[in-house]
Amino acid sequence: MELPAHPIAASHARRLAVHTLARWDMQWSTDMAELIMSELVANAVKATGELRDLARAGDASGLREFIRVGLYRFRGRIVIEVWDRGRTPPRTKSGALDDENGRGLQIVDDLADQWGYRWLATGGKVVWATITPHA
Repeated sequence: MELPAHPIAASHARRLAVHTLARWDMQWSTDMAELIMSELVANAVKATGELRDLARAGDASGLREFIRVGLYRFRGRIVIEVWDRGRTPPRTKSGALDDENGRGLQIVDDLADQWGYRWLATGGKVVWATITPHA
């Protein structure tokens, strides 16, 4: 699904997760998937905003103000992917207890079985996470 690179994108991505997982009868993963999707989308929107700032400074080559989200199932796992045109690799941060942001990837790291990213030849990066059922 293609979404505008705007904070409202997280809400749309969560709805995609809820409806898709219900259709797949995989509700066991809804809460985790919603939270992981939200965090990855928020990071993608932020990365796109940083590109907008570069565009204002005169480097608008290839700028697209949207992100893409995907939700897949593979061998009993849920795979969440979020694409953005950002040029910076994702990094976990250790935040203070009173920090209002900056802990999104730490949350993903805590909830997902695995997560990572890959650069695409066509531009940008995909940040992904997997969730598996726990017996």
